This record gives sequence, C-alpha cells and structure tokens, in this order.
Amino acid sequence: MRLPNGDEVTAPTPVWGLDIQCEKGTNLSYGPWADRQREQLFLFFFPQDYQTMKVFIFIASVPGEIRQVQQFDVRLNILAEATVDILFSKLIMRDGKQENQTNAVHMNVQRGSYFEMTLPWTVSDDGYVTKINGQFLHVDASSSLNYRNLLEAETLDYRVNVHYPRVWNHHQTWDLEFNGCKATYHFLYAHKEFFQDMIEDWSSRVPPDLLHFVPYSWNFIIRMQEFELITLANGYNWVDCEHQANAHIAFCGELFDLRFTLPFTDFLPETVLLKFIIVGENVDLSLFLPPTNTSSNIITALSRNARLIEKEDRPKHSFSSEKWRKFCKLSSGWVDCWHVPELQLSISYTYHPVPPVGPSPQANVSTPEKEELLLSPIRAPHRKKSPMEIIKNLTPEQFDPTSVTADCINVDLRITKPSEIKLYGSVLRMFINLKDCTEQYPPCPTVALDRLIFEMNKRYSETQLQVVVSPLILTTSDDPNHQRLSAHQHLHTGFLMLSGLQMRGDAMFSAEERSLDEETLEYAWLVELTVGTLSGKLTTPQLQNIITALEAFVFTVEDAENSLRHPRPYLYCYHGTPQPQCPQTTSEHFCPTTDTIKYKMVRASLDGISLNLVESGTILCFQMQELLSDPLIGMEAAHNFGTIVKDHNYALTSHTHANIRLLHKQRFFESVVGPLVELFSTTNDIKTKSCALVAIASLLPWLPHIVLNAHIQKLLPVLLQGLYTSDFSKIGEVSINLERHDARCGSETRLSTLTTLASLLKQNASPAERHTSTLISFLMPLTTYHPLQTVGVKALECLAALVTLPVSVILPYRNESWSIFGQPDSGLFVQTVWGTTTTLIYTTPSVGY
Repeated sequence: MRLPNGDEVTAPTPVWGLDIQCEKGTNLSYGPWADRQREQLFLFFFPQDYQTMKVFIFIASVPGEIRQVQQFDVRLNILAEATVDILFSKLIMRDGKQENQTNAVHMNVQRGSYFEMTLPWTVSDDGYVTKINGQFLHVDASSSLNYRNLLEAETLDYRVNVHYPRVWNHHQTWDLEFNGCKATYHFLYAHKEFFQDMIEDWSSRVPPDLLHFVPYSWNFIIRMQEFELITLANGYNWVDCEHQANAHIAFCGELFDLRFTLPFTDFLPETVLLKFIIVGENVDLSLFLPPTNTSSNIITALSRNARLIEKEDRPKHSFSSEKWRKFCKLSSGWVDCWHVPELQLSISYTYHPVPPVGPSPQANVSTPEKEELLLSPIRAPHRKKSPMEIIKNLTPEQFDPTSVTADCINVDLRITKPSEIKLYGSVLRMFINLKDCTEQYPPCPTVALDRLIFEMNKRYSETQLQVVVSPLILTTSDDPNHQRLSAHQHLHTGFLMLSGLQMRGDAMFSAEERSLDEETLEYAWLVELTVGTLSGKLTTPQLQNIITALEAFVFTVEDAENSLRHPRPYLYCYHGTPQPQCPQTTSEHFCPTTDTIKYKMVRASLDGISLNLVESGTILCFQMQELLSDPLIGMEAAHNFGTIVKDHNYALTSHTHANIRLLHKQRFFESVVGPLVELFSTTNDIKTKSCALVAIASLLPWLPHIVLNAHIQKLLPVLLQGLYTSDFSKIGEVSINLERHDARCGSETRLSTLTTLASLLKQNASPAERHTSTLISFLMPLTTYHPLQTVGVKALECLAALVTLPVSVILPYRNESWSIFGQPDSGLFVQTVWGTTTTLIYTTPSVGY
C-alpha cells in the first residue's frame, strides 16, 4: 500500500516460531542418543530426495494470496536456575562382559540463559543456512570423573551456523564459535579420553559409503576474555580427588583465541591436515603448591620478598596484581612465574586416518584388488599374488613399521614481545629472576637474552633436538647498604655475558626384538654442547649472590622430600617385561633397564673465557687466548701459563689449602696446547705469535717427557720457528728483528725452549730427522750467544743429541760445522771430526763444559 506521503509499505512476512519459558526445576538433557533420535525424526518428516533444490523466488504479497513463510524460529528462555546434562556412553568390560557405562557433563546455569534456533524455509542461490545461538550465564560445569572440576564462566556464548548447498552432496560448512568471559577451565590428561569417548559415541557408526558420502568441514573458534587454564602438576599424574592437595600450573591472561578446522572433504583420504592456531595476550604462568608440600612456604616467601631491578638498576615492581582472578588468587598461595605480552602457537598435524572395517571385501579392498580377487578363478594358474594375499601371509615379525609413511606434527611457538620469567626451582624455564628473602639482601640476579629457539624432529628410529640461545647477559648488584667511594661506583653492578649457546641432542631407537604393541628401545643418547665466549666482571659479593641464588634454585629443583612414589612398584627391563619376571633376572641381579645399558655421550666445547674478579684496587683475571693478543699484558699472561703447572713452595700447594688433583698438569696441558699451537700458526701479528710461543715454552719444562713425546710432531715446528723468531742480536749469517725491550724475555724463552728441545732429543731424536737442516742452521749460531751463555750450552746439547741420527743424515753438514767453529774467537774448537761422530767442546772457563 502507498501512504499519503508517497512511501510504499510492504506487508511483513509472517512470523512462525515457538517460544519456551523455563522456570524453576528445569533440567535439560541431551546427548548422542537424543541426537540420533532427532536425526531419525528429520529423515521421517523431511526425507532426502537427492535432487538439486530450487531457488526460492519471493513474490510480493497480493491481497487474497497466502503469505509465504521465510523461517521457523525456536527460542528457549531460562527464567530460574536450571541444569543442563550432556549424556553419552562407552563400552567397558566388567566381569568378562561388555556393558555400557554412562558418562555426563553436568552444568548449572542461572536465569537469563537462552537458546535460539532458526530453520530456513527458503533457498537462495548458494543454498540455505541453519543458525543456532545462545548464552549461558554463570555456568558451572563438572564431569562424571572422580575429579569433577571442569568449567566455570560468568558468560558463555555459543553460535552454530550450518550452510547447506543446493546440491545434496556438495561441500557443507559448519561454523562453531564459543565466547567465554571470566572463565576458568580445569584440564586433566584423563579429559582427553573422556571427550574422545563422547565424540566416538556422537559420530556416525555407519561404515564409509561412497554413494552416500557428503563432504563437509567444521570450523571452530574458541575465544575467552579474562581466562584461567588450570592443570594438575603432581608427579606421575597422581590426582588427589578427596583432599584436593594437588600441585597446579595455570595459564591466566586477558585473551585466549583458538582456531582450527576439521576437514572431511575427501572419501577415505590418504592423509588429513589439521591446523591449530592459538593466540594469547598478557598471559601469566602461575604456580601453586599445596600446604602439605614443604617447598610451599619457601616459594611463597621468595615471591613476596623479591627485590627486582630493571636494566637501568631501577627498582622493579613484581607482576601486576590488578588482574581478574577467581581460582588463581595470589592471596591463596599462587605465585606468578612468567609474563608474556603476546604469544602465538601454531600446530599442524598431518595424519593417516584409519577407516572402520566394513563387510569384506567392499570397504577394505580397493578397486584393482577387488578386480583381481573376482577374476582370479578364470585366470591362468601361477599368477602373481595380489597385495591383499601378501599382507594376509605377513606375520607381525616380518612387518617393518618404517615402511609405513609416518604422521607429521609441526609445532611453532613464537613470543615476539619482551617477556619476563621468575625462575623457581619448582618450575623450570630459561629466564632467571631468582629471589632472596629480605630487603637487606642485594637484588636478585637477572638474565636477559634476545632470542631462544627450540627445534625437535621426532621420527620412528631417531629424535633430534636443538636449542639455540642468543647472547645472554646476567646482571647482579651489590648490597644497597654497601657504600663505595665515588671512584669505585662503577663496581656497584656486575655482569656475565655469554656470546652464544647451542645444544644438540640425538636419541636413537631400535625395534629389534620388540613387538608392534611395545615401544621402541632407546639405545643411545648423544649430546653436543657448543658454548661461546664467557666474559664478565664481578665483585666477590656479587659472585656470592649468584652462588646463593643457584643453591636455592638447585634445592627447589631436587625437592626430594616431596617426590611421589611411582604407581608401578617395579621397573621394565630392556626386554619390555617387569624385572622380577624377566628370564634374564638371576638371584644376584635384575635384568638391566634401558637407561642402565643406554650408550650416552656428551661432547662440550668452549670458545673462550674472560672473567674478571674485581675489587677496589685489585683484579683477578681468568682468560684464555684473548689476553695473549693484548699489547699491554699479553707477554705477562703468556709467562703465567707455566705458573699453573709449576711446582711452588709458597702457593698452589696443599699447605695453602689449594685443591691439587691427580694429573692436573697433564689435563691442563692437553686442554691448552691445541689452541696455543693454532694461535701461533694462524696469527699474523708478531707480538701475538711471540706470546703464544712464550706460553708454550713456559709449560714444557714442568711436564713429563711421556706427555711431550705424544705431541712432539705438533710442537717441533713451533719450537723451531720459535728459535728463529726469538729476539737476539746478529750472530753469523742469521739476523732476527724484534723490539729491544723484549730482549730479556726472548733470551729466557729461548733458554726454556732449548732446554725442552734438548731433553726431547736426548729421549728420541728420530722425529727431528726431517728437520735436521733447519735445526743445525738455527743451533750453530746459538752456540756463541753472548747475552746468556747457558743458551750456548743448551744449543750444544741439542747438537750432541743429533749425532745419534743415521750417518747419512748428519754427514752432509760436516763442512758447515767447520765453517762456523773454525773461527779463533768463537770460544769453540773441533777436537775430532770423524765420519760417524762430531765432538764439540766449549772452552769457556766459567761454564766448564
């Protein structure tokens, strides 16, 4: 009709619906059995005709014509407290018989809750959509398990949209969205099987049939504002249902968003890919220990009395307490351990579904195999066996699990914004903000790092994992009551820095002598630890602060007095049977477990150490290699290498309370000789090369010959080059150029080198055979070395040791010896020169050689 102002008004479509008002004493029960009855009713009143639905054409209302209904609406309002039960059943064995056990999810909801459903009666170009939505207010849900806690929420909204296409076997889309506010969810490992039983009871029990197959996808969105996800953390999965004396770990935050899709788009697919994406904002990790746990008071005291500082040494408050909490309240003994502003967890799971076995041979035999079986009677004999016949004749012992393509799970956790961790021994993580208990103590040590990467690749026969840590910095401060002079204020804060850390692990598994229902046997565990350069500056109080923090951490990690007993009173041996029952067990010993006989290897390497223990006016420096390149103290550091292995009467002895261990000289030499030789060979700096040589030479006089003989092939080229590059004035035809102020060090280094070389050659001169020419050319001029006459003596001893070499090696150098020792002012003369032996006599009276 047309109004007087010219507007046209169309008559509204008729409203067809059902309103239900539920008052006191309302109980709603639903479940798989009820849903199957609903399905049967729908099929009875609306049977499937397998025809393409026609598009509805809306016709404007005409006087006298029946109006066209668009949809059917159902609304259920709850006006008082009500209960909602979801019932399902599972088959169990009891007294040798199968019985149905009823399980349930029980919910209490308050007034204001409602349920709405819209059933369309028209079809558009892309089909039609059935809508279900509703809300539960102040929901309190529990399960039929002995541990009944499940879900508590102030509001729980749900929405289901089902899109049906016009063609009956085209792809359908089911969109499910749940939104909770101020929700607390309790998770147990037993819930996994609990909800799996519900899904199996609710799913179709009809074998797959291609003629009736309809592809569809389930799209899930689960979102919670202000949430708590609580799980139990008792040892060995113990659950105390009676007294509730359980340890808990909870994830609390402002936003939790989970999205995933369950695709059922292919008929009997080979693989199915599932992707899960979890996003969290302002998430806290919280810990609760029951009062019966003796570590509870320790953790609570550490949490309340922590003195935290920021990077700029400013006091830092603990994690904010102005957050919504219902179960995980700090006043109830909960402790916040980790705060993450934003995190994203992505999980992709590619699995191989196993369809239910139907009547033989249709459901479990493919078309080519079915054809082979059907035509086999009319085929010639001696045919090739079909794959099904081969499989039937295959015993479990002949089956190789590695021949089957494995499922694949990829997990990617990203924390993109800075996060903070308080690392207690009871909850092990990688950030440290360990606490002390009074404000008079110094602030707790803090560790900061830029990136932490963890990777794991798990396969049937091997598991590989890798942890990479970026530059890591530990900072600690002095006691605030400790006052220093203004000139020493820079010592107030100390630090340790690790340039990098990489850990690689490789676990190897075997299926030998293991049945298909048994786990594979882990027979080897290999670990490689690569540590970068550790450097830092600490005062003794700061070092003590770090040690105290580590002691408290280790104490709460071990926590032996709160350990629970394993529910299984025996261990499995490596045969997979209980130790007392294994045939290999004797009266003297049990058959060993896999951990006992497992091969374990740990390989670690450290690039360098540079630690400075400082105090006002003093410094104690621990360094390797780096100091040898220092132009100021490199030579002093080189001489002090020998201090560690040198025998002292006044230091590094048991009388001065030093811890002297067996073979400490050999162990120290083995650890440093390789890096020192490498530094000497690779550096181009003459000063650094000299320092490396001095460091090697300072070690040699104090080590047993049997140790040096093992490294003579490595050390001899270095010693020869050291004789050439050490500082001394022109002698004969050899001229060496070094700075004059290093002359004393050069003479002492040369003497130490010659002493060691003479000792080695006397023991065994054969390794020097290929270096004879170089040795003689270097040793001859040293016999007339005037700055330190003892050098000449040691050079003569080296030459005397060389004459033990074969005649064919020594004889070619006879003329060279005449040319040098024939000089009248040399202080030397040749007494006899034979074909086999050359005897040298030094005539200096002060030496008496």
